Amino acid sequence: MENKFIIVVVVALFIVAIMQLMKIYDFASKIKGDKFEEKVTRGENAFNANMLIVFMVAYFAFIIWLIVKFGMNGGLFDAASVHGEKLDSLLLFNWWVILPVFFLTNAILFIFSWKYYHKEERKAFYFPHDNRLELVWTIVPAIALAAIVIYGLKTWNDIMFNNDEDAKVVEVYAFQFGWWTRYSGDDNTLGKADYKLITASNPIGIITDKNIKDSYAFLDGEVNKISNLLEDSKNDNGEYFIPTTEVDSLIERMERYKRQKYRIQSGIDKGHLNDSIYKAANDDVLVQELHLIKDQPYAMKFRSKDVIHCPWIPHMRMQMNAVPGMETGFNFTPTTTTAEMRAKPEVIQHYNNINKIHNERLNKLGEKEEKVEFNYILMCNKICGAAHSNMKMDVYVETAEEFNSWISEKKTIAEKASE
Repeated sequence: MENKFIIVVVVALFIVAIMQLMKIYDFASKIKGDKFEEKVTRGENAFNANMLIVFMVAYFAFIIWLIVKFGMNGGLFDAASVHGEKLDSLLLFNWWVILPVFFLTNAILFIFSWKYYHKEERKAFYFPHDNRLELVWTIVPAIALAAIVIYGLKTWNDIMFNNDEDAKVVEVYAFQFGWWTRYSGDDNTLGKADYKLITASNPIGIITDKNIKDSYAFLDGEVNKISNLLEDSKNDNGEYFIPTTEVDSLIERMERYKRQKYRIQSGIDKGHLNDSIYKAANDDVLVQELHLIKDQPYAMKFRSKDVIHCPWIPHMRMQMNAVPGMETGFNFTPTTTTAEMRAKPEVIQHYNNINKIHNERLNKLGEKEEKVEFNYILMCNKICGAAHSNMKMDVYVETAEEFNSWISEKKTIAEKASE
Protein backbone atom coordinates (compact mmCIF):
# COMPACT_ATOMS: atom_id res chain seq x y z
CA MET A 1 0.00 0.00 0.00
CA GLU A 2 2.88 2.37 0.87
CA ASN A 3 4.54 1.67 -2.51
CA LYS A 4 1.32 2.39 -4.36
CA PHE A 5 0.99 5.72 -2.54
CA ILE A 6 4.56 6.68 -3.46
CA ILE A 7 3.92 5.80 -7.12
CA VAL A 8 0.77 7.94 -7.18
CA VAL A 9 2.67 10.88 -5.64
CA VAL A 10 5.54 10.53 -8.15
CA VAL A 11 3.14 10.42 -11.11
CA ALA A 12 1.27 13.47 -9.81
CA LEU A 13 4.52 15.40 -9.35
CA PHE A 14 5.63 14.40 -12.86
CA ILE A 15 2.39 15.77 -14.34
CA VAL A 16 2.80 19.00 -12.36
CA ALA A 17 6.40 19.32 -13.59
CA ILE A 18 5.32 18.89 -17.25
CA MET A 19 2.65 21.56 -16.83
CA GLN A 20 5.16 23.96 -15.33
CA LEU A 21 7.60 23.33 -18.20
CA MET A 22 4.84 24.13 -20.69
CA LYS A 23 4.16 27.41 -18.91
CA ILE A 24 7.87 28.25 -19.01
CA TYR A 25 7.94 27.47 -22.76
CA ASP A 26 4.97 29.77 -23.41
CA PHE A 27 6.51 32.53 -21.31
CA ALA A 28 9.85 32.22 -23.16
CA SER A 29 8.05 32.44 -26.52
CA LYS A 30 6.40 35.70 -25.50
CA ILE A 31 9.72 37.17 -24.40
CA LYS A 32 11.34 36.23 -27.74
CA GLY A 33 8.46 37.86 -29.60
CA ASP A 34 7.32 34.69 -31.37
CA LYS A 35 3.94 35.50 -32.95
CA PHE A 36 3.02 32.08 -34.24
CA GLU A 37 2.97 28.63 -32.76
CA GLU A 38 5.06 25.95 -34.38
CA LYS A 39 3.20 24.53 -37.37
CA VAL A 40 1.71 21.09 -36.72
CA THR A 41 2.48 18.64 -39.51
CA ARG A 42 -0.02 16.33 -41.15
CA GLY A 43 1.81 13.33 -39.72
CA GLU A 44 1.43 14.70 -36.19
CA ASN A 45 -2.27 15.26 -36.76
CA ALA A 46 -2.65 11.70 -38.05
CA PHE A 47 -0.75 10.37 -35.03
CA ASN A 48 -3.03 12.26 -32.63
CA ALA A 49 -6.09 10.97 -34.47
CA ASN A 50 -4.87 7.37 -34.24
CA MET A 51 -4.13 7.83 -30.53
CA LEU A 52 -7.75 8.87 -30.03
CA ILE A 53 -8.83 5.45 -31.32
CA VAL A 54 -6.30 3.77 -29.02
CA PHE A 55 -7.60 5.76 -26.07
CA MET A 56 -11.21 4.95 -27.01
CA VAL A 57 -10.49 1.21 -27.06
CA ALA A 58 -8.61 1.38 -23.75
CA TYR A 59 -11.31 3.55 -22.18
CA PHE A 60 -14.14 1.23 -23.24
CA ALA A 61 -12.16 -1.81 -22.10
CA PHE A 62 -11.66 -0.20 -18.67
CA ILE A 63 -15.40 0.53 -18.33
CA ILE A 64 -16.28 -3.05 -19.29
CA TRP A 65 -13.70 -4.38 -16.83
CA LEU A 66 -15.22 -2.29 -14.02
CA ILE A 67 -18.69 -3.66 -14.78
CA VAL A 68 -17.45 -7.26 -14.89
CA LYS A 69 -15.32 -6.82 -11.77
CA PHE A 70 -17.75 -4.96 -9.51
CA GLY A 71 -21.12 -5.57 -11.13
CA MET A 72 -23.88 -3.17 -12.08
CA ASN A 73 -24.64 -2.24 -8.45
CA GLY A 74 -21.29 -0.66 -7.65
CA GLY A 75 -19.72 -3.57 -5.81
CA LEU A 76 -22.51 -4.16 -3.27
CA PHE A 77 -23.65 -7.72 -2.70
CA ASP A 78 -27.10 -8.86 -3.80
CA ALA A 79 -29.90 -6.93 -2.12
CA ALA A 80 -31.03 -8.53 1.14
CA SER A 81 -34.57 -7.16 1.15
CA VAL A 82 -37.69 -7.42 -1.02
CA HIS A 83 -37.71 -3.76 -2.04
CA GLY A 84 -33.91 -3.83 -2.51
CA GLU A 85 -34.35 -6.34 -5.33
CA LYS A 86 -36.81 -3.95 -6.99
CA LEU A 87 -34.33 -1.08 -6.64
CA ASP A 88 -31.54 -3.16 -8.13
CA SER A 89 -33.81 -4.10 -11.06
CA LEU A 90 -34.56 -0.42 -11.61
CA LEU A 91 -30.85 0.42 -11.52
CA LEU A 92 -30.10 -2.42 -13.95
CA PHE A 93 -32.81 -1.15 -16.31
CA ASN A 94 -31.21 2.31 -16.22
CA TRP A 95 -27.83 0.79 -17.03
CA TRP A 96 -29.24 -1.09 -20.03
CA VAL A 97 -30.66 2.18 -21.32
CA ILE A 98 -27.64 4.35 -20.55
CA LEU A 99 -24.71 2.08 -21.48
CA PRO A 100 -25.62 1.57 -25.18
CA VAL A 101 -26.08 5.33 -25.51
CA PHE A 102 -22.79 5.91 -23.68
CA PHE A 103 -20.81 3.58 -25.93
CA LEU A 104 -22.54 4.75 -29.13
CA THR A 105 -22.18 8.50 -28.57
CA ASN A 106 -18.57 8.26 -27.37
CA ALA A 107 -17.65 5.96 -30.25
CA ILE A 108 -19.12 8.49 -32.71
CA LEU A 109 -17.20 11.27 -30.98
CA PHE A 110 -13.84 9.48 -31.16
CA ILE A 111 -14.33 8.04 -34.65
CA PHE A 112 -15.50 11.39 -36.02
CA SER A 113 -12.40 13.08 -34.58
CA TRP A 114 -10.21 10.33 -36.05
CA LYS A 115 -11.76 10.36 -39.52
CA TYR A 116 -11.95 14.12 -39.94
CA TYR A 117 -8.65 15.22 -38.45
CA HIS A 118 -7.25 18.40 -39.98
CA LYS A 119 -6.05 18.27 -43.60
CA GLU A 120 -5.15 21.42 -45.47
CA GLU A 121 -6.99 20.42 -48.65
CA ARG A 122 -10.22 19.54 -46.81
CA LYS A 123 -13.05 22.07 -46.47
CA ALA A 124 -15.82 21.83 -43.89
CA PHE A 125 -19.36 21.19 -45.11
CA TYR A 126 -21.87 23.78 -43.91
CA PHE A 127 -24.81 21.93 -42.36
CA PRO A 128 -26.97 24.38 -40.37
CA HIS A 129 -30.19 22.49 -39.68
CA ASP A 130 -32.20 19.31 -40.31
CA ASN A 131 -35.74 18.84 -39.01
CA ARG A 132 -35.57 15.06 -39.21
CA LEU A 133 -32.45 14.92 -37.06
CA GLU A 134 -34.00 17.35 -34.56
CA LEU A 135 -37.04 15.06 -34.29
CA VAL A 136 -34.88 11.96 -33.84
CA TRP A 137 -32.69 13.29 -31.02
CA THR A 138 -35.69 14.87 -29.32
CA ILE A 139 -38.22 12.04 -29.55
CA VAL A 140 -35.87 9.12 -28.87
CA PRO A 141 -34.45 10.56 -25.59
CA ALA A 142 -37.99 11.62 -24.57
CA ILE A 143 -39.25 8.03 -25.01
CA ALA A 144 -36.27 6.62 -23.09
CA LEU A 145 -36.67 9.12 -20.24
CA ALA A 146 -40.42 8.51 -20.10
CA ALA A 147 -39.81 4.77 -19.72
CA ILE A 148 -37.27 5.38 -16.94
CA VAL A 149 -39.57 7.83 -15.11
CA ILE A 150 -42.64 5.58 -15.34
CA TYR A 151 -40.70 2.53 -14.18
CA GLY A 152 -39.13 4.60 -11.41
CA LEU A 153 -42.48 5.96 -10.19
CA LYS A 154 -43.99 2.48 -10.14
CA THR A 155 -41.04 1.17 -8.11
CA TRP A 156 -41.25 4.19 -5.77
CA ASN A 157 -44.97 3.64 -5.15
CA ASP A 158 -44.46 -0.09 -4.53
CA ILE A 159 -41.76 0.68 -1.95
CA MET A 160 -43.10 3.77 -0.19
CA PHE A 161 -46.79 2.83 -0.04
CA ASN A 162 -46.28 -0.70 1.21
CA ASN A 163 -48.55 -0.82 4.26
CA ASP A 164 -48.36 -4.47 5.23
CA GLU A 165 -50.80 -5.27 8.04
CA ASP A 166 -48.45 -7.95 9.40
CA ALA A 167 -45.53 -5.54 9.71
CA LYS A 168 -43.78 -5.43 13.09
CA VAL A 169 -43.24 -1.91 14.40
CA VAL A 170 -39.66 -1.04 15.36
CA GLU A 171 -38.23 2.39 16.15
CA VAL A 172 -34.68 3.57 15.52
CA TYR A 173 -33.74 6.68 17.51
CA ALA A 174 -30.71 8.70 16.43
CA PHE A 175 -28.51 10.96 18.53
CA GLN A 176 -25.01 12.36 18.34
CA PHE A 177 -23.35 9.89 17.97
CA GLY A 178 -25.21 6.61 18.28
CA TRP A 179 -28.49 4.72 18.01
CA TRP A 180 -31.25 3.30 20.17
CA THR A 181 -33.64 0.61 18.97
CA ARG A 182 -37.12 0.17 20.47
CA TYR A 183 -39.23 -2.92 19.81
CA SER A 184 -42.99 -2.85 20.24
CA GLY A 185 -44.26 -5.72 22.36
CA ASP A 186 -47.09 -8.17 21.85
CA ASP A 187 -49.50 -5.29 21.11
CA ASN A 188 -47.25 -4.21 18.18
CA THR A 189 -47.72 -0.60 19.31
CA LEU A 190 -44.93 1.68 20.45
CA GLY A 191 -45.55 3.71 23.57
CA LYS A 192 -45.64 7.48 23.21
CA ALA A 193 -42.48 9.49 23.67
CA ASP A 194 -41.64 13.16 24.18
CA TYR A 195 -38.28 14.94 24.19
CA LYS A 196 -39.22 16.79 27.41
CA LEU A 197 -38.87 13.53 29.34
CA ILE A 198 -35.35 12.73 28.09
CA THR A 199 -33.00 12.03 31.00
CA ALA A 200 -29.99 9.79 31.58
CA SER A 201 -32.33 6.94 32.60
CA ASN A 202 -34.85 7.66 29.82
CA PRO A 203 -32.64 8.40 26.78
CA ILE A 204 -35.42 8.56 24.17
CA GLY A 205 -38.16 10.18 26.27
CA ILE A 206 -40.61 7.26 26.62
CA ILE A 207 -43.77 8.38 28.48
CA THR A 208 -44.73 6.33 31.53
CA ASP A 209 -45.95 7.34 34.96
CA LYS A 210 -42.58 6.43 36.47
CA ASN A 211 -40.64 8.38 33.83
CA ILE A 212 -42.82 11.44 34.45
CA LYS A 213 -42.10 11.27 38.17
CA ASP A 214 -38.40 10.67 37.51
CA SER A 215 -38.35 13.77 35.29
CA TYR A 216 -39.96 15.84 38.05
CA ALA A 217 -37.33 14.57 40.51
CA PHE A 218 -34.52 15.37 38.08
CA LEU A 219 -35.81 18.86 37.24
CA ASP A 220 -36.51 19.72 40.88
CA GLY A 221 -33.07 18.51 41.82
CA GLU A 222 -31.43 20.68 39.16
CA VAL A 223 -33.47 23.72 40.24
CA ASN A 224 -32.49 23.17 43.89
CA LYS A 225 -28.82 22.76 43.00
CA ILE A 226 -28.76 26.00 41.03
CA SER A 227 -30.77 27.81 43.71
CA ASN A 228 -28.34 26.67 46.44
CA LEU A 229 -25.36 27.58 44.27
CA LEU A 230 -26.73 31.10 43.74
CA GLU A 231 -27.44 31.46 47.45
CA ASP A 232 -23.95 30.32 48.36
CA SER A 233 -22.50 32.83 45.89
CA LYS A 234 -23.76 35.85 47.84
CA ASN A 235 -21.78 37.88 50.35
CA ASP A 236 -23.09 39.24 53.65
CA ASN A 237 -24.74 42.16 51.83
CA GLY A 238 -26.70 39.83 49.56
CA GLU A 239 -24.58 40.67 46.51
CA TYR A 240 -23.17 38.04 44.15
CA PHE A 241 -19.40 37.71 44.20
CA ILE A 242 -19.35 35.68 40.96
CA PRO A 243 -19.45 37.36 37.51
CA THR A 244 -22.81 38.77 36.44
CA THR A 245 -22.72 36.75 33.22
CA GLU A 246 -22.43 33.53 35.22
CA VAL A 247 -25.30 34.58 37.46
CA ASP A 248 -27.49 35.34 34.45
CA SER A 249 -26.59 31.99 32.88
CA LEU A 250 -27.49 30.06 36.04
CA ILE A 251 -30.80 31.90 36.44
CA GLU A 252 -31.68 31.25 32.78
CA ARG A 253 -30.91 27.56 33.16
CA MET A 254 -33.01 27.34 36.32
CA GLU A 255 -35.95 29.06 34.58
CA ARG A 256 -35.59 26.67 31.67
CA TYR A 257 -35.91 23.69 34.01
CA LYS A 258 -38.99 25.26 35.58
CA ARG A 259 -40.57 25.81 32.15
CA GLN A 260 -39.82 22.23 31.17
CA LYS A 261 -41.56 20.94 34.31
CA TYR A 262 -44.57 23.16 33.63
CA ARG A 263 -44.85 21.83 30.08
CA ILE A 264 -44.75 18.24 31.32
CA GLN A 265 -47.45 19.04 33.89
CA SER A 266 -49.70 20.83 31.40
CA GLY A 267 -49.22 18.67 28.31
CA ILE A 268 -48.13 15.18 29.32
CA ASP A 269 -48.97 14.33 32.93
CA LYS A 270 -52.52 12.97 33.23
CA GLY A 271 -52.25 12.14 36.92
CA HIS A 272 -53.92 8.89 37.96
CA LEU A 273 -54.74 8.13 34.29
CA ASN A 274 -51.07 7.85 33.26
CA ASP A 275 -50.93 4.08 33.67
CA SER A 276 -53.91 3.51 31.38
CA ILE A 277 -53.15 6.21 28.80
CA TYR A 278 -49.49 5.32 28.39
CA LYS A 279 -49.71 1.53 28.92
CA ALA A 280 -48.56 0.78 25.35
CA ALA A 281 -44.98 1.51 26.45
CA ASN A 282 -44.99 -1.18 29.15
CA ASP A 283 -44.00 -4.05 26.85
CA ASP A 284 -41.56 -2.03 24.71
CA VAL A 285 -37.93 -3.19 24.71
CA LEU A 286 -35.07 -0.68 24.42
CA VAL A 287 -31.65 -1.86 23.20
CA GLN A 288 -28.67 -0.62 21.17
CA GLU A 289 -28.61 -3.26 18.45
CA LEU A 290 -31.02 -4.22 15.71
CA HIS A 291 -32.26 -7.80 15.31
CA LEU A 292 -34.62 -8.67 12.46
CA ILE A 293 -36.44 -11.83 11.41
CA LYS A 294 -35.99 -13.12 7.88
CA ASP A 295 -39.07 -12.65 5.64
CA GLN A 296 -40.84 -10.66 8.39
CA PRO A 297 -42.26 -7.30 7.18
CA TYR A 298 -41.20 -4.33 9.33
CA ALA A 299 -42.64 -0.86 9.76
CA MET A 300 -39.61 1.18 10.79
CA LYS A 301 -40.08 4.46 12.65
CA PHE A 302 -37.29 7.02 12.89
CA ARG A 303 -36.74 9.93 15.27
CA SER A 304 -33.76 12.15 16.10
CA LYS A 305 -32.74 13.85 19.32
CA ASP A 306 -30.57 16.65 17.97
CA VAL A 307 -29.75 17.09 14.26
CA ILE A 308 -30.77 15.41 11.01
CA HIS A 309 -29.38 11.89 10.80
CA CYS A 310 -29.90 9.31 8.07
CA PRO A 311 -30.25 5.64 9.09
CA TRP A 312 -28.85 3.55 6.24
CA ILE A 313 -28.49 -0.22 5.81
CA PRO A 314 -26.69 -0.45 2.45
CA HIS A 315 -27.07 -4.21 1.88
CA MET A 316 -30.84 -3.87 2.30
CA ARG A 317 -31.03 -0.67 0.23
CA MET A 318 -32.84 0.95 3.18
CA GLN A 319 -32.37 4.65 3.94
CA MET A 320 -34.55 7.35 5.52
CA ASN A 321 -33.82 10.68 7.19
CA ALA A 322 -34.36 10.96 10.94
CA VAL A 323 -35.49 14.55 11.58
CA PRO A 324 -35.71 16.29 14.99
CA GLY A 325 -39.29 17.09 15.97
CA MET A 326 -40.98 14.65 13.62
CA GLU A 327 -41.35 10.94 12.95
CA THR A 328 -40.44 9.38 9.61
CA GLY A 329 -41.00 5.81 8.49
CA PHE A 330 -40.04 3.10 6.03
CA ASN A 331 -41.46 -0.40 5.46
CA PHE A 332 -39.27 -3.27 4.29
CA THR A 333 -38.78 -7.02 4.53
CA PRO A 334 -35.32 -8.62 4.99
CA THR A 335 -34.80 -11.75 2.89
CA THR A 336 -31.34 -13.06 3.77
CA THR A 337 -30.06 -13.99 7.22
CA THR A 338 -26.64 -12.93 8.40
CA ALA A 339 -25.52 -16.58 8.33
CA GLU A 340 -26.77 -17.05 4.76
CA MET A 341 -24.95 -13.91 3.62
CA ARG A 342 -21.73 -15.05 5.28
CA ALA A 343 -21.94 -18.35 3.38
CA LYS A 344 -22.04 -16.74 -0.08
CA PRO A 345 -18.82 -17.38 -2.08
CA GLU A 346 -18.37 -13.73 -3.07
CA VAL A 347 -18.74 -12.64 0.58
CA ILE A 348 -16.26 -15.28 1.76
CA GLN A 349 -13.73 -14.17 -0.87
CA HIS A 350 -14.23 -10.50 -0.03
CA TYR A 351 -13.72 -11.00 3.71
CA ASN A 352 -10.74 -13.30 3.19
CA ASN A 353 -9.12 -10.40 1.35
CA ILE A 354 -10.11 -7.98 4.13
CA ASN A 355 -8.68 -10.26 6.83
CA LYS A 356 -5.45 -10.72 4.90
CA ILE A 357 -4.85 -6.97 4.61
CA HIS A 358 -6.09 -6.31 8.15
CA ASN A 359 -3.82 -8.92 9.74
CA GLU A 360 -0.80 -7.81 7.71
CA ARG A 361 -1.16 -4.39 9.31
CA LEU A 362 -1.69 -5.89 12.76
CA ASN A 363 1.47 -7.96 12.35
CA LYS A 364 3.45 -4.84 11.47
CA LEU A 365 2.15 -3.25 14.66
CA GLY A 366 3.01 -6.36 16.66
CA GLU A 367 -0.63 -6.93 17.59
CA LYS A 368 -2.65 -10.14 17.69
CA GLU A 369 -4.42 -11.20 14.50
CA GLU A 370 -8.21 -10.84 14.26
CA LYS A 371 -10.90 -12.36 12.08
CA VAL A 372 -13.44 -9.93 10.66
CA GLU A 373 -16.80 -11.45 9.69
CA PHE A 374 -19.61 -10.04 7.59
CA ASN A 375 -22.31 -8.21 9.50
CA TYR A 376 -25.13 -6.06 8.28
CA ILE A 377 -24.61 -2.57 9.57
CA LEU A 378 -26.77 0.48 10.14
CA MET A 379 -24.86 3.71 9.75
CA CYS A 380 -25.56 7.41 9.40
CA ASN A 381 -25.51 8.66 5.81
CA LYS A 382 -25.80 12.34 6.71
CA ILE A 383 -22.78 14.28 7.96
CA CYS A 384 -23.99 15.13 11.48
CA GLY A 385 -20.92 16.26 13.42
CA ALA A 386 -17.34 15.50 14.42
CA ALA A 387 -17.96 11.82 15.31
CA HIS A 388 -20.30 11.12 12.37
CA SER A 389 -18.18 8.18 11.22
CA ASN A 390 -18.68 6.45 14.59
CA MET A 391 -22.45 6.17 14.15
CA LYS A 392 -22.62 2.46 13.42
CA MET A 393 -24.86 -0.26 14.83
CA ASP A 394 -24.73 -3.96 14.06
CA VAL A 395 -27.80 -5.46 12.40
CA TYR A 396 -28.57 -9.17 12.74
CA VAL A 397 -31.03 -10.96 10.45
CA GLU A 398 -32.00 -14.33 11.87
CA THR A 399 -34.72 -16.93 12.14
CA ALA A 400 -37.83 -16.40 14.27
CA GLU A 401 -36.53 -18.90 16.84
CA GLU A 402 -33.19 -17.10 17.16
CA PHE A 403 -34.91 -13.73 17.48
CA ASN A 404 -37.36 -14.94 20.11
CA SER A 405 -34.50 -16.44 22.11
CA TRP A 406 -32.63 -13.12 21.98
CA ILE A 407 -35.60 -10.84 22.78
CA SER A 408 -36.72 -13.05 25.68
CA GLU A 409 -33.52 -12.15 27.51
CA LYS A 410 -34.25 -8.40 27.30
CA LYS A 411 -36.25 -6.55 29.94
CA THR A 412 -39.32 -4.53 28.98
CA ILE A 413 -39.88 -0.93 30.08
CA ALA A 414 -42.29 -2.13 32.78
CA GLU A 415 -39.80 -4.72 34.09
CA LYS A 416 -37.06 -2.10 34.32
CA ALA A 417 -39.44 0.28 36.11
CA SER A 418 -40.23 -2.32 38.77
CA GLU A 419 -36.58 -2.89 39.67
